[in-house]
Amino acid sequence: MIIHVITEAATLEEPETEPESEDAEPVAVEPDSAEGSEPEPKTKLATEPTTKRAYSPRHSGVGFMDGYGVISGDYVRELAKRAGAVIRPINPNGKPLRPHLPSDPYRPSTAMNLFIRIRDGYCTVPGCDKPAFAGDLDHVHEYDHDNPAAGGQTTAAGLATKCRMHHQMKTDGVFLDDQYIDENGKARQVFYTQNGTTIHGYAESGDDLFPTLRDITFTDPQPPKHPPPQPNTPSPTRRRPRLADTHARRRQERERNRKALGGEHADQARLGAEGPPPF
Repeated sequence: MIIHVITEAATLEEPETEPESEDAEPVAVEPDSAEGSEPEPKTKLATEPTTKRAYSPRHSGVGFMDGYGVISGDYVRELAKRAGAVIRPINPNGKPLRPHLPSDPYRPSTAMNLFIRIRDGYCTVPGCDKPAFAGDLDHVHEYDHDNPAAGGQTTAAGLATKCRMHHQMKTDGVFLDDQYIDENGKARQVFYTQNGTTIHGYAESGDDLFPTLRDITFTDPQPPKHPPPQPNTPSPTRRRPRLADTHARRRQERERNRKALGGEHADQARLGAEGPPPF
């Protein structure tokens, strides 16, 4: 069985114990009394063990166990020392990473796969608590295999984690979702039901627990390598395939929903600036 634990590199460092302070508060220590006698209490210096770590304000100092939740930094270091533990940095060189496989721009690279699952933590559909490492990576905008630039490219902003059930429901058109990067660099999800209800995704995700995750960048996706045209290929009988029509319609719906959502945000900002009405 494989257990995925996510943490920052600084958390794996052993803490340095600080020397005890000379100004520690004295406390009374009462030894066990013998034959009912009550000796005078003695005093000794007692201090709480303190540690210092090379954390910056952007380091959380904790870990996240897939399928369980937040765990302490001490437990993270204990797990890292166990036999068989494999420590796999996402970006040890600090350079932009490849977003997809060289042979297939549809398939996320190993680094992108890990990044998205760590960022999301769980299935992104509101109310679902399926672990991210047990789910699928979904292209939020449907991937256009003929022209990826038209929509659905394999990017950090274009991928989200969904459990298998919600992934299939989305594919079957039960709901429509969208994802965008806000002004703080955080991925935000919005879901639209068939009856017109708008549901916003989770307010918190893995990049709130690990802020340095947003420092990881990826290169631009590369265009696909189209095979040479084959001779005697029959002409298409439709303007475009039915699946392409479905994807185009969903892109139009997302664009319309984004404009409506932008109008709502503008109204909220205006009300916040003007204050509540006088009634």
